[in-house]
Amino acid sequence: MISGYVDRIEEDLAVILLGEEEYQIEIPCKLLPMDINEGNYIKLEIKKDKASTQAALKEAMELMED
Repeated sequence: MISGYVDRIEEDLAVILLGEEEYQIEIPCKLLPMDINEGNYIKLEIKKDKASTQAALKEAMELMED
């Protein structure tokens, strides 16, 4: 789990500082909960989507067979 801080909101982008190193990322506000504001702390969870990865690989293999 990654902790972050909403540093500011610029137009339709939230500028988020991640971790102690304060890596900066921008995320469209429409992808965040509606009640997120500047100064809020958040947690992000990033997981590999195995099912979608396998489906895409299967589709690519099928296209190569044609």
